[in-house]
Amino acid sequence: MPMEVLKHEGPGRLGLVRLGDYSFRTPALAGVDFTLSPFNSFFHPEKPGDYDFNLAPAIPLGFYTPSEVIEKAIGRLWSVNYDGFNAFYLPALRRTEYLEEFFKIIERYSFDAVYLGNSKILVKEYRYFVKILRELRERFPNIMIIADLEPFFYPLAVYLGIDAFETRSLKLYDFEGKGFTQYSPFLWGKEPNSLNFARETILLVRKALEEGKLRYLVENLFYTQYHAGILRIADLEHFDYLEKYTPIQKDTVYFISDASIRRPEVKRWHERVIERFTPPKNTELVLLFPCSAKKPYSFSRSHTLYRKAVKEALGSGVSKVHELILTSPFGVVPREWEWLAKYDIVVTGHWSEEEIKPAAELLAKTLEKYPKDVPIIAHLDEAYVEIAKLASELSGREITFTEVKNGTTSKESLKSLTETLKEFELEGTKEDRTYRYFENIRKVFDFYFGAGAGEAVLPDNGHVKGSKMLRLFVDNQQTGTFREGVISVTPFGMQRIYDSLKAYWVRIDFDLRGDVFAVGVNEADEKIRPDDIVGVVRDEKVVGVGKAVLSGEEMVKAKKGVAVKVRKRA
Repeated sequence: MPMEVLKHEGPGRLGLVRLGDYSFRTPALAGVDFTLSPFNSFFHPEKPGDYDFNLAPAIPLGFYTPSEVIEKAIGRLWSVNYDGFNAFYLPALRRTEYLEEFFKIIERYSFDAVYLGNSKILVKEYRYFVKILRELRERFPNIMIIADLEPFFYPLAVYLGIDAFETRSLKLYDFEGKGFTQYSPFLWGKEPNSLNFARETILLVRKALEEGKLRYLVENLFYTQYHAGILRIADLEHFDYLEKYTPIQKDTVYFISDASIRRPEVKRWHERVIERFTPPKNTELVLLFPCSAKKPYSFSRSHTLYRKAVKEALGSGVSKVHELILTSPFGVVPREWEWLAKYDIVVTGHWSEEEIKPAAELLAKTLEKYPKDVPIIAHLDEAYVEIAKLASELSGREITFTEVKNGTTSKESLKSLTETLKEFELEGTKEDRTYRYFENIRKVFDFYFGAGAGEAVLPDNGHVKGSKMLRLFVDNQQTGTFREGVISVTPFGMQRIYDSLKAYWVRIDFDLRGDVFAVGVNEADEKIRPDDIVGVVRDEKVVGVGKAVLSGEEMVKAKKGVAVKVRKRA
C-alpha cells in the first residue's frame, strides 16, 4: 500500500505505511530482505518473510559505473519478474540522466518502497545526494524511500526526504566494538550500541517532526563536513524544493547558526515582501527603524519611544507615515507584518556579509515601490546604517539620516528624530486613520494569499466589528476574522479572494461531505504550502474552506491520504 503523508517539515514527513495486517509510522527503521538479490549481504536474514520489504532482484551498479554498463543493466532489469516484491533497488548513479529509465520501472510495477543504493558514497557527493532525493521525492510522493546510513545522518536525511533506514551495516560497528554518542561521530561510546542508538535517534527525529522542530535537530546533531555541505547545497541550490513543503511558520524561529539564516522561511519572506507587499496609497513619508529583541516590535521599549517621538513631531500626520523595520535575516519587515515576523537571533552587533547584502537588496526593492517624491528618513545605527546606504545606492533613492548618538533611544537621538520630522508638515484626516486601520488588517491577508486579498475581505465599504477578535464584514456577510496577525476566512470571504486573485484553490468535482483526499483533487494552486488556508472549489464556487496537509503540487500527484482538512463548508 502506498504511504500516506500526515505532516510535513520541508520534504521530511510523518507518514503512515500499511503492510498487510499491520501499519507503522515513518520515519522508521525498516527491515529489508536481500536474500533473493544477487548482491547478497554479509548478514543473512534468518528466513525470508521476517522482513517488511522484499527487495526485487537487481544489478549492483556503483556510483561511478560507466554508461555502457548502465545501459546493459537497464535492458536486463526490464526482463525481471517483479511479482511478489514490494521494494525496488535504485542505484544512485553519477549519471543522473539514467534515473528516468529506473523511474519508469518503478512506475510500471507500483512498488511501495525504493531502496536507495550507494547511500554512504552519496552523502559525500553533496549535489548528487540532494538532486537524486529531490527527483525521487517529487516524482513519487507516496513511495517510501529507504537508505542505509549511520544514525547521525538520520535528521538531515529525513529533512531532505528519506523515510526509513535499513540497519544491517550498523552491526559492523558492534562487531568492531564501537558505540555511538549523541555529540559527534568521532567520539565513540565505550559499549557497542548501534541498534539501540538508531532506535533512539529515529524517535528523536519523529518527535522533532511532530513539533515542527526538525530543522533545529538537523543543525544541532552530530554535525560533520558532509552535513554542512549537503545542507548548504540544499539551501542555496534547491531552496524551492525545501520551501514548497515547509509550512508557513506559526511559532518563533530561532536562528542559531550560520546555516539558520538560509532556512527556507527566510527566502520565502524575502520573496513575499517583493511580490505581496504594496505600500499604503496615502504614504507621504517613509521611516526606517532598527528591529528590537522583543516581538512584535511595537511592544518593545525602543519602538514605543520611536513612535512617541513621531507622534510628537507629526500629530495627526502619523497616519500618512509608513514604517519599515530592518532586521536580520528577514531583511525588511513592513510595520503591518510585524505580527508575522516571529524569530529570535543572536545579537552581537557583528553582521556578516551574508546578512548585510540580502537585507540591503531587499530594502532597495521595497523602496522602489513608493512614489519617487516620497521622502525617506532613517533612524538607525551600527550595521543598519550600512544596509540603508547600500540600499540607497542600489535603488537610487535618497535617504536622510537622523543624528544618532549613544544608540537610537538616547535623548539626543530621539530629539534629532523629532526635529527632523518637524520639517514635514503632514496632516491626516479621519479617513486617513480609518484607511490605515483597515490596511493593518488587509496587509496580513496579502501576506497569506497575495496582494489584493486584503481588499477582497475588507474593501473600503467593509466593516470591522469587535475589539480584540476583529470580525470582518462585506454587505453584512462575514468574510473572516483577525486577531494579532492570526486570521481565519469564511467560505464567503474565500469566494471573494478566489474571484479576485484565483489563488489558494483546490478543485474537486464531487459533493463535499468531509475532508478532501488527494485522490479526489483534480487541480490545485501550486502556491499552496502545508498548513495554508485554502478554498475547496467546485464549478467556480467555493464549497468549503480548510487547512492544506500537502503542498499544492503534491496534492495533484499523490494517490493516498488527506489533502485538505475541511473546517467550514459553504
